[in-house]
Amino acid sequence: MRRLQSLCLASLLLAACVGEIGGGAATDEATTDWDTLPSVNAPDPELSGLPTREAQHRALCATPRGDSFWQAVCEAPRPNITDFASLLSVAKLDEDRAFALTGNSTSLVKGAVSAVNPRLIVFPRVTEMRERPAEMTALGFVRGEPFVEIVSRDLSTGDYNFYLFTFERPCDYDGSCDLASLLTEEIEHGWTAFSIYSEEDVENTSFDCRSCHQPGGHGTKKILRMQELEFPWMHWFPQRFVQRTESDRVLTAQFLEAHAVDAQYGGIPIAVIQNAIDEGSGAQLEALLVAEGQAAQPNAFDPRIEAEAKAGSSSSIWEEQFALSLAGDSIPVPYPLVDVTEPALRAERARSYLDVVTGAAPRQSLLDLRNLFSEDAKVKLGLVPPPGASGRAVLTQLCSRCHDGRGNPALNRARFNVKNLDGMSRETKDKAIFRLQEPATSPLRMPPWRAADALPPAELAAAIEELAK
Repeated sequence: MRRLQSLCLASLLLAACVGEIGGGAATDEATTDWDTLPSVNAPDPELSGLPTREAQHRALCATPRGDSFWQAVCEAPRPNITDFASLLSVAKLDEDRAFALTGNSTSLVKGAVSAVNPRLIVFPRVTEMRERPAEMTALGFVRGEPFVEIVSRDLSTGDYNFYLFTFERPCDYDGSCDLASLLTEEIEHGWTAFSIYSEEDVENTSFDCRSCHQPGGHGTKKILRMQELEFPWMHWFPQRFVQRTESDRVLTAQFLEAHAVDAQYGGIPIAVIQNAIDEGSGAQLEALLVAEGQAAQPNAFDPRIEAEAKAGSSSSIWEEQFALSLAGDSIPVPYPLVDVTEPALRAERARSYLDVVTGAAPRQSLLDLRNLFSEDAKVKLGLVPPPGASGRAVLTQLCSRCHDGRGNPALNRARFNVKNLDGMSRETKDKAIFRLQEPATSPLRMPPWRAADALPPAELAAAIEELAK
C-alpha cells in the first residue's frame, strides 16, 4: 500500500489513499453532498452536454428499469460508491463472482488494451451445469479513462440494459489528473462523485453501446459480446481452467511484468489474478454467455486460427474473417497472434510503470501504457486502414461500426451511411470531409479517437477524394 500512497498528490488525493486501506468504503455510509464539489475542470467532450451527478441520477431513476443494477443504484438512499470495491459491492459482484482479462479488445476501448493494460470483465460465476444466474450484472474496465461499462439483465423480460458509469476524483477539479492518476491503481480509489448514463443517453456519441451489442440493427434484441468464445480463448488470461493455454503463459507473464507489485487491478487482487485456477478465465466468461443463451456470436473468432498462425504462415481462416470487417459487415476480428504489442515498446513502458509505482522514478516520468501495438496489429485490429486502401475502403472499414444504416434512424449520424455513399447528399459529404480534418483532440474528429488512430496522410487524402465525388 505504501507504494501506491507515494503516488498521491500531497493534499488532493490523500482521501483516496486512506480509503484504500480499509478495502473500500461501505455503501451504507452517509453519501457525499455533490453540490459542495467543484466543477470538473476538463469534462469528456462527448459527455459535457449531458447532465451529471444528482441531475443525471434523478433522470436515470425517473425511468423505471427492471434490471438489478438499476434497482441497486436507484433505491433510496443513493449508494455511496467511492471506489472500485464499493462499485463491485453495489453490482453484487463482490462475492461468488468470476473475472477474465483480455490483452486484445475489439470494444470501445480497444486502443488502450494490451496485457500490460488489460481490459477486465467481472461477472457472476455460473455453475458447472451452466445454469443461468438469477441476476446478471457484469462490468468492463480498463485503466486510462474514468469510466466503467456495465450491463445488467432485466429480471422480467430478459433484455439487457447497458450503462456508462463515470466517476470523478479530486484531481478532476484542478486539472492535476496525470498519467499516473489514470494508469496506476489510483484510478480505482477516491471517487468523489459519479454519473450513470443509460444506453439511450450515450446513443449519439462514440460511447454508443448498441453499435456493438445490437448487431441486428435498431429495434432488434441486444446481445452480450465475446468473439473468442471457444478454446483456446486466444487473448484471455489467466487461463488454467481445464488446460493452461498459450495466452496464459504469454499474457499473464506480460501483465505481471508491470503489475506484480500492485495490490489490485479493477478491484481484483493481483495475487488472485496470478494464482487463479478457475475463478478467472475466458472459459468462465464463455460459460456465462452459454448460460445466458448467447453462444451464437456474429463473426466469432474461429479457434482454428491459432494452429494456422503457429505454423508460421498467415491464417486463411482469419483473412476471411478480416475481410468481413474490411467490408463493414462486422466489428474487427481479434488479432491472429497472442501478443498484439511491439515487444521493445511494451518492455519500455512496463519498466517505466514499475519504476514509478515502486518510487524508483518520479510520477511525472510515467510513460503511457496504451497503444503499444505493433504496426501489423494496428492494421489487423482496424486502428488504421491497410496501406494503399482506396478512399471507399477506408471509409467503409473505419466508419461502419456507427454509420452502416443499422442504427437509430432518428439520430443525426444516420444521415451518414457508408453503405450508401453514392446516394449521400452533398451537404452530408461535406460535413464528413470537415470532420475528417478536425484535430486529433476534437470530439468532432472522424473517426473518433477511441475508435481508430488518426488517418495516415495518404489514406486521409483518399477518403476525402472519395467524399468529394
